Amino acid sequence: MEDSVLEKPFAHTGRQYPSPQRWAELYDLLEPTPFRQDKLIDMREQFARMGYVKLEGFLQMGALEVFREEMAEMEQIALRRQFEMPGYSTPRSLSVLGGNQIRHQSALLYSLYHHYAIRDCIQDIVGRQVYTCTHPEEFMVANFLHNSGDTHGWHLDDPAFALIIFAEAPGEDGGGELEYICNWKDLCRRKGRKPDEDIHDLIAWADQNGLVDRQTHEAGDAYLLRADHNLHRVTPLTGVGLRRAAVNMAYQSSPATLYGQTANLLYGY
Repeated sequence: MEDSVLEKPFAHTGRQYPSPQRWAELYDLLEPTPFRQDKLIDMREQFARMGYVKLEGFLQMGALEVFREEMAEMEQIALRRQFEMPGYSTPRSLSVLGGNQIRHQSALLYSLYHHYAIRDCIQDIVGRQVYTCTHPEEFMVANFLHNSGDTHGWHLDDPAFALIIFAEAPGEDGGGELEYICNWKDLCRRKGRKPDEDIHDLIAWADQNGLVDRQTHEAGDAYLLRADHNLHRVTPLTGVGLRRAAVNMAYQSSPATLYGQTANLLYGY
């Protein structure tokens, strides 16, 4: 990308494109060292079995600083959401920015979605090709939890794979954990249930039987989730002053994917 293009302001916003140095700071540090073969085999096996892999220290310190600065700017224009999602009947209490706004407001974040290092990392772990998410909002979203009790309640995603990168995390015992139930759709089939309706008693049963996994993360970490099969949520923040800020990048398992209305309800305008 030429410098003359980078220096032009965003249409309708007045924001300047990031400088070439700022791009380089993020991209040079984002580019991962190839996984050792034994580690890659372990991650593939874990993802195939559990639909989850934690990537500790995904962003090195310099890249994390750039990422956090950009996310702080995006939080200023994020929309507050507080409602119960139809079907799942689970709460949404957070501030959000959908893909369409990210595309127009942050060239830096938008470019991450298409960066070869991101896609190569995902494909290395899942062991197959992944495809660009075709939904104009859900392909890349930013979620901000910054009030006590903020949560992103139980749900499934329409696209198969979700890579979540943390700019901020509340730390241990602060809430904001990922909770997920592996192979939720299979469990629902065995129980004769719909995966997105009247789910609360089945979640309680899964928790009582040790089927709810909980994971904490730190700023700079990432994780990959099989988000269309594993029911998941972000647990409520437990106190004042705690924060969770993350970007979620979605990828499809096939060129065509059917989308419902949940992403439009949460991230649309």
